[in-house]
Amino acid sequence: MFTIDLLKGQGIPARSRPEGIIATAVTIVVPLAIAITMTGVYVTNRIVLNIQEQEISGYQKKVVELSDAMQAHKLYEQHKGTIKQRIAETAQAIVAHDQWSDVLITVVENMPESLVLERMAVELRTTRVRVTDSKDPGRKVDKSVPARTLHLTLGGAAGEVSDREVQAFRDRLRVSSILGSRLEDIPVSQKVEMVGEREVITYEMKCIFRPRI
Repeated sequence: MFTIDLLKGQGIPARSRPEGIIATAVTIVVPLAIAITMTGVYVTNRIVLNIQEQEISGYQKKVVELSDAMQAHKLYEQHKGTIKQRIAETAQAIVAHDQWSDVLITVVENMPESLVLERMAVELRTTRVRVTDSKDPGRKVDKSVPARTLHLTLGGAAGEVSDREVQAFRDRLRVSSILGSRLEDIPVSQKVEMVGEREVITYEMKCIFRPRI
């Protein structure tokens, strides 16, 4: 095979070597791969960002929708706290006050006919007792509670009959279904006086009620 060079070596391109071809390919392919990779990362990040923006928008809508419910819940909690406080105050008021109707009826029904009820009065005081701590069952604490005493002044003729009648009256109150479990003690004292030429006796009876815890 003959080669005719009419241009005298000026127009014949140099033969490409394998090293040059590889270098040229690398120069073109590497930037192209990097560009494709960066484009893929950008597109992926953009898609993820759009999804997250949609999720954030959805959460913001839910927050707006739930704001009224949260406000209502807050008002409810405040109202519940007020109700609990009022219940506690009512419970304390109930403990501090007692109905005396059944007590008075029991006293009158068991009163001896030979004695006269001269005076009746209720004494209310505060005492301290040891109770179990509501927050810590294994601990005891001091608590102020109301204590009541019913004072009865009875009058009658001096003698053994009146003494026996007062003792029987005291025993009936002790075993009464109304007062028995509520009474702590019933001490009795007496005083003899002369009214004209007649000797009369006055009994002071204290019906001490158990503290209400």
